[in-house]
Amino acid sequence: MQNKANHWYAVVNPSAGSGKTIKLWEAIKTALKASGIILEYAFSEYAGHEAILSREAILRGHAQIIAVGGDGTIQKVVRGVYMQNKVPVKKILIGVIPSGTGNDWIKSHGIPLDYKKAIKIILKKNIKTQDVGKIEVFGKTKREYHFINYAGAGFDCFVLSRLDRYKKFGPLSYFICAIINFMKFKNLPVSIELDALKVRANVFLLGVGLCSFTGGGMRLTKDADPFDGCFDITIAQDFTKLDIVKNIPRLFNGGLFKDKKVFTHRSKTVRVGSKERPVVSQIDGEVLEKGVLVYTLIPKGFTFCSP
Repeated sequence: MQNKANHWYAVVNPSAGSGKTIKLWEAIKTALKASGIILEYAFSEYAGHEAILSREAILRGHAQIIAVGGDGTIQKVVRGVYMQNKVPVKKILIGVIPSGTGNDWIKSHGIPLDYKKAIKIILKKNIKTQDVGKIEVFGKTKREYHFINYAGAGFDCFVLSRLDRYKKFGPLSYFICAIINFMKFKNLPVSIELDALKVRANVFLLGVGLCSFTGGGMRLTKDADPFDGCFDITIAQDFTKLDIVKNIPRLFNGGLFKDKKVFTHRSKTVRVGSKERPVVSQIDGEVLEKGVLVYTLIPKGFTFCSP
């Protein structure tokens, strides 16, 4: 394994931030090399490619990987860590240079958007280890994924499935998409198991959070802490269209939890199913296939450079 302190492999998503990353990459690369980092890198070429690049880099002996992109890029780099068995996952160190649209994960950790400042954090190597979520989707086949920030079902998946045409609005894209499309949304009847607690609800929103922010700054989990060994759960149920209008602004200011139709809980495992139709979930902004959903928390499953 290449364990030299200044040797890093960068996984770069050139499409992140609606193309902002590729425009910045030459400047980022120059700054990385000027800082004394011995750099190798690769560009992702298709959806999910970051995970393959991360896995292959580890199998070739790399132990330090920089994710250059948004929340999805960081998550897929971490997913690649879990796609290999050669090296214990906690021994792989991830650095982050954020250049996505929402950049929500960095908000919980105080990592700056300025790439020069982000590089200084990587060089400093103040190491932290946060929890990771695993989701198993039992649909036509069983699929397994990992996430680092937030997973959800209901309204957030509905918005994300329509989000592409609004990405030109940058950080406001989710809010604008939600306002324009909310009338088409219908609550989802589901059965939910939170460790030993069983709940049946017509869900507007089901949030399974590790960190505090999602969707460009929304607060959909009340007390999320990525280091505490528990998911922070939000269940918003039986929302009328008037409830949705009232609460869309509250999604961004933390006021959602004042609504009497919103229930919060903490859990290490979550199971979600529906007799009426398969459930769609999203992880860190990536919409997954339909099925029965099983979430499991992996304590201290992701090692990264922190301020």
